[in-house]
Amino acid sequence: MFDRDPGAIAGRLGRRDADTSSDLFRVAIDSYHDHRTAFIFAVNAAGVRTDELAANDNAHGDTSWDPIWRAEVRIDSLGWVAEIRIPFSQLRFSTDPEQTWGINFSREIFRKSETVRWTWARNTEQGYASLFGHLEGLENIPQPRRLEVLPYAVASADFDQSADPSSPFNDGSTGGTGMGLDLKYGLSSNLTLDATFNPDFGQVEVDPAVVNLSAYETYFEERRPFFVEGANLFQFGAGSGGFVFGAPNLFYSRRIGRAPSRPADEPGGYVDNPTASSILGATKLSGKVGAWSVGVLDAVTSAEKARIQAADGTQGTRPVEPLGNYGVLSVRRDFRDGATGVGVMATSVHRDLAAPLFEGLRSSAYAGGVDFFHRFAGNQWAVNGTFSGSRIDGDRSAITAAQRSSARYYQRPDQDYVTLDPDATSMTGYATSLQFGKVSGNWTLGTDFFAYSPGFEVNDGGYATEADEIFHGIRVSRRWLDPGDRFRRFNLSGTFAQGWNFGGTRTFRQLYLGVGGQLLNYWSFNAGTNLSMGGQSDAATRGGPLMENPRQWNASAYLSSDRRKKVSGSGNAYYARNRYGGWGVGGGPSLSIRPNSAVDLRLSVSYSESLSKGFYVTQRSDPTAAETYGGRYLFSELFQRSLNSTIRANVSLTPGLSVQLYAQPLLASGDYERFKELARPGTFEFLQYGVDGASTSVFHEGENRYAVDPDGPGPAAPITFGNPDFSFRSLRSNLVLRWEYRPGSTLFLVWNHGRSGDSNDATVGMWDEATSLLDDTMRNTFMVKFNYWLSM
Repeated sequence: MFDRDPGAIAGRLGRRDADTSSDLFRVAIDSYHDHRTAFIFAVNAAGVRTDELAANDNAHGDTSWDPIWRAEVRIDSLGWVAEIRIPFSQLRFSTDPEQTWGINFSREIFRKSETVRWTWARNTEQGYASLFGHLEGLENIPQPRRLEVLPYAVASADFDQSADPSSPFNDGSTGGTGMGLDLKYGLSSNLTLDATFNPDFGQVEVDPAVVNLSAYETYFEERRPFFVEGANLFQFGAGSGGFVFGAPNLFYSRRIGRAPSRPADEPGGYVDNPTASSILGATKLSGKVGAWSVGVLDAVTSAEKARIQAADGTQGTRPVEPLGNYGVLSVRRDFRDGATGVGVMATSVHRDLAAPLFEGLRSSAYAGGVDFFHRFAGNQWAVNGTFSGSRIDGDRSAITAAQRSSARYYQRPDQDYVTLDPDATSMTGYATSLQFGKVSGNWTLGTDFFAYSPGFEVNDGGYATEADEIFHGIRVSRRWLDPGDRFRRFNLSGTFAQGWNFGGTRTFRQLYLGVGGQLLNYWSFNAGTNLSMGGQSDAATRGGPLMENPRQWNASAYLSSDRRKKVSGSGNAYYARNRYGGWGVGGGPSLSIRPNSAVDLRLSVSYSESLSKGFYVTQRSDPTAAETYGGRYLFSELFQRSLNSTIRANVSLTPGLSVQLYAQPLLASGDYERFKELARPGTFEFLQYGVDGASTSVFHEGENRYAVDPDGPGPAAPITFGNPDFSFRSLRSNLVLRWEYRPGSTLFLVWNHGRSGDSNDATVGMWDEATSLLDDTMRNTFMVKFNYWLSM
């Protein structure tokens, strides 16, 4: 890599696969020659390696893929040199005696924000591996039989100040040891079997703390290496651009090893509840069989039991999670040099529900579908689509719960297109999506459609928050990607979208306009505004009648400085308001500091405030509430505040030795005021307790409960509920020393720290909450993990 100014070459240390903001050399190999898959190997000017497995013709892929390869670099008077050694055993390729591979080389010159590619393509073109050059003349490549074994040993100590010192299970100080094994075996040069036995995920970064007041499950990213590596194989809806808009998430690997579904409780005694289901073993088969790409995954989770000591001192166990099996199959075939493709994916979940305590769990769940894509007109246009179906089985209580869940609310009293069947022992549904548009060039445009039927359910093995949904959108954008007088790049975009449920009720209609780009000084920006024209919500009353979804608008903006500098930053802000006076405002800065080549510090802070004029609280049946179908749906005004920060620090002593700190303090509060009930379906009108008519509202401070009555001395029964006000504080942190002492073999030293507290006093100031956090009980976990890579 010739450079006229070798002293300006940027070479910073960092962990493997980290963005080190350095000069970089990259080689990308399409050894399958399917014009869709690239094995990417990169090294920066300090010798830090990065590797990715990019699928579906995307430029960015799976960075958890960690093949065993070597790289050395040197800076000299003419620039810098990289020497890379990639064993054939780390690639996947066919068994043909003569082969052609796709290949490309690229170089990033950091100080110039410049990328140089051997095979050049316009930046308005879509694609990656399909744009590679060809490496020809490959003959009689050895077909390695690869066996890689990675055993590990771990020891941990846990100290929990909140533990009861009288507990026979955890007096505040516990410890343990464990062993496990990861295995990788090359069945052929293009087909690999991975297996893990008793996997340990102790060094994985902790999940962020969240305050979730919705009816929907929080989505967390997968961080466990066995499931992250090769995750692209199990993505439904590959599409010409790597995805199909609206394709359901049929496989969500966080389901495997989930928290037990039936935590035990023993009043007056002690309980030791498992925090997760143990994964007894998991296997994954991936690669090519002829012209077909294949991915198969199977995992078995153990039956979990909680240890219990009753109030009289007797001890025993209680089942909290059944034995489970999770299976995934993905098969894909590409045609016309990767311009056309079709895929099939299926998932299954089976549970052993022999114990009576597991009544209400689903015994089995199946989901599957087909996806396709086709690019034409010189890859300028593309069409993608999916069709999938689902089925769940269980006892009557399990299927009734599924029908009544927040995804569909079959019990809604003002609809006539679905019926809640309390005797059903199965439920089926389907989903479909279609995407068509121009994907390359200065102008791009398209239309998107998807529909999830009311009975569509994939949450045993996948992830979806809502069914009973139909969406249609139209989008257009104009891009200027060549530098001009003011901008290095600039874009304008607009979107119109609307949605309905399967009963024909329009749930929303909105228009978005946005602008973004980069200035000549390398500062980047984007801004946008969204106008929602309102609709009818079939979920706001959580199983009750329709309620108006108010018209609202919002605006947001983002600005970032030149990231090539040692100190760079960014900031974002947003504001939203609806027609009834509800509002939200928030934003915050981010700062990145690189004082030298070994240290990288990053800090981000976000603050938000919002006032909701109609936030759901609870509901009660009441035959006197004729206007709202025999139910009273309680709401309130809710004022929320949140202060969230993320701190990351990386210190790298060598390319293989680093220390990484992650910390997330969080402060949040919610103040519920002016309790009221929905007055009429389909509106945003309320009867406010204690203000309208003869209604009353009383707070019993000693019991920390509210008592409201919609008609005072009238026939309606009073309603009582606990004070929903909250104040929550939390600190989660993770400190990891990682030493790759030989290729593929690593030593981890880990310290996990956490503390949290809460109360019903939402008026506590942020500063008081922050200082109280220092007094909260804490939990510290220390761990040593050692693994050793063997190849045979």
